[in-house]
Amino acid sequence: MKNYKKVLAAGMALSMGFTMGLPAQAAEGGDELEGKLIYWSMWNDTEPQGEVWQEIVDGFMELHPNVEIEVQWCGRDNKKILKPALEGGETIDVFEYPFEIDLNEYIMDLTPYIDKEYQATDGKKFSETLLPSLLETPKTMLGQTDIQPAVGYKPWMSLFMYNKTIFEEAGVTEEPKTWEELDAACAKIKDAGYVPITFDDAYASWLPGMYLAREKGQEWVQELVKDTTGEMWKDEAVVNMAKAYEDFAAKGYFDANVNGNKYPAGQMDVGNGKVAMYYNLTGLTTEVSSVTGPDFVWGGFSFPDVAEGQDRCGKEDPTGCTLLAMNKDTANPDLAMEFIAYALSPENDQKMVEHAGTTPATIGTEWPASLANMKNVFETNEAALKSGADITSNADLAPTISENFIKLAAGQISADEFVSNMAAAAKK
Repeated sequence: MKNYKKVLAAGMALSMGFTMGLPAQAAEGGDELEGKLIYWSMWNDTEPQGEVWQEIVDGFMELHPNVEIEVQWCGRDNKKILKPALEGGETIDVFEYPFEIDLNEYIMDLTPYIDKEYQATDGKKFSETLLPSLLETPKTMLGQTDIQPAVGYKPWMSLFMYNKTIFEEAGVTEEPKTWEELDAACAKIKDAGYVPITFDDAYASWLPGMYLAREKGQEWVQELVKDTTGEMWKDEAVVNMAKAYEDFAAKGYFDANVNGNKYPAGQMDVGNGKVAMYYNLTGLTTEVSSVTGPDFVWGGFSFPDVAEGQDRCGKEDPTGCTLLAMNKDTANPDLAMEFIAYALSPENDQKMVEHAGTTPATIGTEWPASLANMKNVFETNEAALKSGADITSNADLAPTISENFIKLAAGQISADEFVSNMAAAAKK
């Protein structure tokens, strides 16, 4: 973890010709913003996202010479060290909220702030510059629907990510919306000489989780993994799911290596053109960019409906974003919100899109080429599910679900064996 601290004095700024290109109030010394903020980042300063945040911090201090921003570059250790720091009373004003842990007692309700204008919002309310989903999704992710617990950026979804060139070569002209259509697409892809689907161990359980969510809904999946009788694992929905994937395995739709795929082996097979589809986060495009090259064309579609009349495809998918929150104990909430509004301005959002390949957070920002084909599915989503429909929420059972699904997809156990294995494991 690195501690970054930088202060630009007004006199130095003026001596360097600082007045060029800045708002009149800043250039003429009329900027009233002053104070110090401490921002804890979930990025490392060497990551593309961290490099953009460094520019944001520098830019804000250049615009406001009487403001000092100190950054703690925590990386993914943020989820381990942020809560103890807040519990210990450490001064932290703005932070990226790691949604895996509960920090709700430390967050400021941003409701009074989001409908205000800020220097970076160009005469608009902050809420009018951000995609609406990035105000609603944080509420769902954190279970805080009565307040505005955070604002989002870098939105993501879990989709069937696919190689559009393979689809076209195989004659798959429409993205599957039903299980039957997915089956037909896989058959064409296999006939064209490609492997239809792969996955890695880290994400194996998302496939059965989403099938069950289409059958019964996410809340049922959450109850399923809490069941200690084993009876819910014998439900018809589980049987249908297991038999559907057993069928795909028998038809050779899964890559032969799924039984041994350790993250990121499977996703690399998509990047190198061997496999057509991988159910994963939209951030996959960035993660495998080192092997895809500039001519790779991505697509992404919602998990299909698995029975007639469900109408969940394209409306209910795992959706989330990076969460930017304010400490309820911050000494300067107005300054903190000015910083947040500046960080999420269209100009800085465009930098994040271009430099880090992220999905836009602001209205009107151009989408990166790698994600442009997925814009529609982002816009039509109505319900934000948790990853894999929260099938991993029971940490004790999650490894067993993954282990047995991997065996099912590899053809090593039958659907009936999957059901009996899970029913027995739930009772332990």
